Amino acid sequence: MKRHRTRIHIIPIFIILTLIIASCTIAYRYSQNKYKDINFTAERYLTTGLLNKFKLYKVEKMDISFSDGSLAVITVSGLENKAPHKNVMYKMILEKNKYGVWKVRKVYKNLQDTKSLN
Repeated sequence: MKRHRTRIHIIPIFIILTLIIASCTIAYRYSQNKYKDINFTAERYLTTGLLNKFKLYKVEKMDISFSDGSLAVITVSGLENKAPHKNVMYKMILEKNKYGVWKVRKVYKNLQDTKSLN
């Protein structure tokens, strides 16, 4: 009798764990698929993160300066996240890994005067 009760408790736990693992796997693959888009990767990197010192409030303009398919240089301008929300410009170096996912390698603050952007 006791064995039967333990099986009754183990089956729902196994089903719940299987559903959690499956949903996490699907969510991970979905997010990784989004990072195959270079624009999404650059915007997401610059507008999210707690400790991101390059964080922007809003990306206004994005231009690809150089790309050879596996390495890209992008110039991004937008409003700084910190008040008084000045216009800033960054150069980003992104690299595509073997799965086609773009990763940010380096971000440089552009030294040009960004007042001319308005």
